[in-house]
Amino acid sequence: MKLLTKTSRYYILFTIPVILFSAIFIYFFLLNEIGESNESILLTRVKVIENYIAKGNTTVLNVFEVNNEVYIKEIEKDRIIPQTIKDTLMYSEIEKEYISSKMIALNSIVNGKNYQIKVWKSTIEYDELMEVVSVVFIILLLLLFLVTAYINSRISKLIWTPFKNTLDYIKDFSVNTTDYKKLESNEITEFSELNSSINHMTSKMISDYKNQKKFAENASHEFQTPLAIITGKIDLLLQENTLNENTMKLLVSIEEATSRLSRINKSLLLLSKIENQQYEKTDTVALLPLIEKVVALNEDFIFDKKIQFVYKTNEELDFRINSELCFVLINNLIQNAVRHNVNNGKITISIKDETLLISNTGVLEPLNEVSIFERFEKKSSSTNSIGLGLAIVKEIAEANSITVLYKYENNEHVFSLSQFKR
Repeated sequence: MKLLTKTSRYYILFTIPVILFSAIFIYFFLLNEIGESNESILLTRVKVIENYIAKGNTTVLNVFEVNNEVYIKEIEKDRIIPQTIKDTLMYSEIEKEYISSKMIALNSIVNGKNYQIKVWKSTIEYDELMEVVSVVFIILLLLLFLVTAYINSRISKLIWTPFKNTLDYIKDFSVNTTDYKKLESNEITEFSELNSSINHMTSKMISDYKNQKKFAENASHEFQTPLAIITGKIDLLLQENTLNENTMKLLVSIEEATSRLSRINKSLLLLSKIENQQYEKTDTVALLPLIEKVVALNEDFIFDKKIQFVYKTNEELDFRINSELCFVLINNLIQNAVRHNVNNGKITISIKDETLLISNTGVLEPLNEVSIFERFEKKSSSTNSIGLGLAIVKEIAEANSITVLYKYENNEHVFSLSQFKR
């Protein structure tokens, strides 16, 4: 969920209850004000009625009574009727129906006589007014909410724009970049401090990367040079005719160890380059022609173990990957399938659902699906294996959005490769 969406949700979550509370409060406030206004009008009418009674103006009083607006009755002098105001229903001759009204009842002494007075006032116009006011108020609140939400969204988007720019910068950042630009300071203190911290961190990352890259290259070169000298000297010694059998065996053993050390050095350097993303150029590589090329290069190795190669597909499959890394990927898997195979064994190449499957016979037991891809993990006693082949396969796969999996099926070890298509 985006940050702007999250803040907008919180705004809505807290604003809606406030608006509802405000609407309810204002509704009852207006209702109370209208009620007090009606009571004030009724009391005023009582004063008017008392004035007409005092003047003996029976004509007006009769009109009020005919219109069913007042009720006047002379009662005992000592009778007291408490003043009460209440809601009631009165029949309207004009509307021919009962309408909601407010009534006041009390006794009043005028010119020495005690009168029971009841005055009614229709509240229907106030009810209609309340309905109109309520509808208008709700519409205004909704408009206010929508406008405020829009303004809040625009302001939040404007405020968080520097953060989004920083986030985009981090996403696009690469230690291999040749055009490194620092983030600019911002008028918002927190964002400015964030940019400053990121600038410091990225500068250190680039510096560390360059130092590590330089160290790996220098270390590889410095290792390879003496190893090449040792190998050359051993070759010269092996050509001597004065060596006895034990000395020859020792020299051969030293040569094998030196060769193994050289391969380890090259493999570790390759892993370092992959991890440092030094293979950025990508190509569309057709896998079947590449597999045939790898098989041809390993032909002697395959022939020695009398391994049968079987192709069970006519489909073509392409990977988007650096061509050099793709060669290493396929070569390591093929060599692994040959090295850990049995004499007169079989290797099967197939493509199914855009997935490359490389199956081989071998030991009749499954391997650990996770640990086989770890560095220096060896499942055989072969001196030719340095335990880095599948680790390199895993690193290349992860760097190129390729899923590499292992399973043991039908007495065969199966490695599958599939690439996520962007």
